[in-house]
Amino acid sequence: MITDWQRARDRFNHQTVPAIVRDLYRGDPATLRLISQDYNIVYRFEAAGRGYYLRLCHASLHPLPEARAVMRFLRFLAAENVPVGAPVASVNGVYIETLADGYYAAAQVEAPGINLERHLLDLSVYQAWGRSLGKLHAASRRFQPESASDYQFPSVQQFWRNIEPTVRASAPEIQRVYAELTDWMGSLPGHDYGLIHGDYRPGNVIWDGAIARTIDFDEPNFHWYIADVCRALLELHDQPLAARRKHREAFMRGYLSEHQIDDWWVGQLPYFAQHRALLMQAWDVQEGGDWSGVLEWVLNRVGW
Repeated sequence: MITDWQRARDRFNHQTVPAIVRDLYRGDPATLRLISQDYNIVYRFEAAGRGYYLRLCHASLHPLPEARAVMRFLRFLAAENVPVGAPVASVNGVYIETLADGYYAAAQVEAPGINLERHLLDLSVYQAWGRSLGKLHAASRRFQPESASDYQFPSVQQFWRNIEPTVRASAPEIQRVYAELTDWMGSLPGHDYGLIHGDYRPGNVIWDGAIARTIDFDEPNFHWYIADVCRALLELHDQPLAARRKHREAFMRGYLSEHQIDDWWVGQLPYFAQHRALLMQAWDVQEGGDWSGVLEWVLNRVGW
């Protein structure tokens, strides 16, 4: 299934990027390098010897009010000294530059280091990673979204309702799990709930040997804080239970050093893992996939 965003992405004129970098961010066009165009279009460039990333998007993927709300959240986190890829203003003093035909651009300082994916089994890295997320969530508690904004951050409850028609057309066992998790989610307490990163996986974290910096804020949403913890730990799905628990314990040591949540949430991780797995699988089906590759985690509640 080809989406409106994919059509917009594929017709973007890449020949305009050197002028965008030079005129809006005082960058050197000779240093430009295309990094990715699977989701956002991302280029790396340098300005005054420092690395930056230019992110190009279209309103068909993220409407401007959404992009501006997310940017406000990211700027708040950076101002609170949360380790994130810090956004930078253009020469016009704005953090999102509108371009022609519905496109827009934003830039951020290059976070030093490499993707945390290469350190998946290092317990000390997991503890530092948990500390970084704890700082993010502690700051999130202090963040106040603009009530008058044209965009309001979605909630996990909205996501869950949105996949219901997709689940209804699926196999009975998937429908059963959806019903069970719907009841479970409705029973959860309202505390330790707030604005989270939403896709807190190793590919969205840069490790420099001491600090884990979070990048790619495309999906902030209101959820229980433990959901970001769960998304991080899901990368260990192919590890034995004993290894998963050791990494979870290391992650939570770091996390709790910066942000306190009720210990009860750790016992809910198997439910959150199953919940996230079903969401991701349903989103894949909605984008043209099918249920043939359904994860074992959707049908079975795996221990942590």
